[in-house]
Amino acid sequence: MSAVTTVDLRAPDLRTRVQASDRYPQLLLVTCLFGMFATTFTATILSVSVKTVAADLGSTAGVIGWVVTAPLLAQAVSMPILGRLGDMRGHRRVYLIGFSAALFFSVCTALAWDAASLITFRTLAQLAGTATVPASFAMLFHAFPPEERVRASAWASGALSGASVTGLAIGGVIIDSIGWRPLFLIQALLSAAALLPAFFVLREDEERAPVRMDKAGAVALAVAAFSLSFGANRAAVWGLHPVVVALVVVCPLAVWALVRIERRAEAPLIPLDLLARRNVRVAGGAGFLVSGSHMGSFLVTPLLLQSLFRYSATATSLITICRTLAISLSAPLASRAGMRLGERRTATLAGVAMAIGAGVLALGSAGQVIVIVVAGMVLSGLAFGHAQPSILAIAGNAVEDEHFGLVTSLQQTAGQIGGVTVMSFMTALVGDTEAAWTFATAFVVAAGLAAGGSVVSARALGARRARRLVAAA
Repeated sequence: MSAVTTVDLRAPDLRTRVQASDRYPQLLLVTCLFGMFATTFTATILSVSVKTVAADLGSTAGVIGWVVTAPLLAQAVSMPILGRLGDMRGHRRVYLIGFSAALFFSVCTALAWDAASLITFRTLAQLAGTATVPASFAMLFHAFPPEERVRASAWASGALSGASVTGLAIGGVIIDSIGWRPLFLIQALLSAAALLPAFFVLREDEERAPVRMDKAGAVALAVAAFSLSFGANRAAVWGLHPVVVALVVVCPLAVWALVRIERRAEAPLIPLDLLARRNVRVAGGAGFLVSGSHMGSFLVTPLLLQSLFRYSATATSLITICRTLAISLSAPLASRAGMRLGERRTATLAGVAMAIGAGVLALGSAGQVIVIVVAGMVLSGLAFGHAQPSILAIAGNAVEDEHFGLVTSLQQTAGQIGGVTVMSFMTALVGDTEAAWTFATAFVVAAGLAAGGSVVSARALGARRARRLVAAA
């Protein structure tokens, strides 16, 4: 007698089993970490080989430098808009579409035929990849309860920092060995590997009432973010150039126009009542100051190592990586600290530790003692790795679920603008100097910014009170 095979049509498929699993938050976390890593690890990877790429494309280092600058500007301008778009249209949808577009433009980048096409494709790839960041944080904040969101935020922030470490570590080696084009084919393969499980793990978006995008508000916000970011970026290079002066004038006008538009909009891009909440403002202000301190000292450190200590570019890269590794490795510690102490206290203490780390860097610079400099870098990295996730959690816990994408992207944009602004100031301060006191002064400024971030973080409402206000709203 032949065996009869029966099929249970009621058995759930793989996607249903995954999404119904008790470990779903952890599966979602791994999926989002992999996705953010794949789309961001090439963000600054060509910065180590600008001259090589310029020679290959018959261009100049000054032009190819925009391969790094233009994507960062696009990211700062687009992140709040993409975060709000996810809130309105669904974060799964925005994540998958942005990820797919980033994969496509990564392949296009590998096929670039001149400087213009390379800059265009890299900017479009980074613009599309940016969609994965606010969407990931929003989906994670939906999946994790309020008291555990700092854990998810810590691991996600660690993954983003780890991506930059990987890019800096392998970029120069791969480019010297097989050229720069294979880097982006590798990214495309990683993106494909990260995108496939996302279709199974990410839950379908909830049905939303159709809402028209606030296009006027999006334009005003984009103009304000671009004029501030680009103006700060170019001020250190061009000085009081007419373009810089024009951007200084345009920025406040764009902010004024944005407020006017949002007050009248039926479905505003940025609901102004959210900005009236203390913890949303605290997260933005603290993010600006803390990220400014971090990026400013991050810029100055390589200049210090090469100018005062006379290290080679390779040695400088290896020493500098220890700070970013400290950020990535602090994820489990930041997770525990945030859950035990609360995000407000963790962010406050981390800001103090960042200020101390910058002070140690100032001492190492003044005395020209490399051991002290490295100690300051590691302490600064560990402190920033604790500060950033807690600040994000402060923002996320201050609003209703439908605004997660917007507020987390606004906080990150504030941090990016703070980084660009302070880096421009540091560039003007340090310049081509080889004087120890100049570097020490730069690190003292970074310490002051971190201390300011600590003071601002301390003004946040406690987690329980913030959640009660959200419930009341």
